[in-house]
Amino acid sequence: MSKQVCENCGRSNAENELYCISCGHILLAGLKALAIPTQHLQDGQFLEPQLCWGTAYFGDQSVLRIRIHHTGQWIQTPYRIECILGRAAGDYIPDVDLTPYGAVKLGVSRKHVKLIRQSATVMVQDLGSINGTFLNGDKLVSHQPRVLRNADELCLGRMVLRISFSDTPTPPPSRLNIPSTPPDSPPTTD
Repeated sequence: MSKQVCENCGRSNAENELYCISCGHILLAGLKALAIPTQHLQDGQFLEPQLCWGTAYFGDQSVLRIRIHHTGQWIQTPYRIECILGRAAGDYIPDVDLTPYGAVKLGVSRKHVKLIRQSATVMVQDLGSINGTFLNGDKLVSHQPRVLRNADELCLGRMVLRISFSDTPTPPPSRLNIPSTPPDSPPTTD
């Protein structure tokens, strides 16, 4: 078996060693391994990127659609600058009132989250809610905005919402925005 001698420390190393076992200096076999050129890919061997353009884009004419998971109902809201999601209490009514959908029992705060329009995106910000806000399973830090994307899942307390961005308002089916149940009764599904 042939040996190679380290130029740095003079130690004898096995023929297949890339680095000196004593001092770590690169050996001749290591230099030869580094000299292997990068192979050129043939046409057709390139991977096509999986692009997902525009998922955070929210244009001037866009409409925010919110699907209440446990009822299957939709809320549709066009807004310009910001929008508060929460539940009504006393004289306070948020921009999007989730009370008719069981918000009290599901732990939604009065002022739970704020949606803020910045340029052509929507940011979501927890407003210090008691039961927290989760974006796609990750807990939001209070008062720190995060980008909201089309098809994201927001969880306010235990209320699960699916967010959709639409370029045109969808004509609402009957009872799309206002359920027929009083605010304190449990939500119903049709």
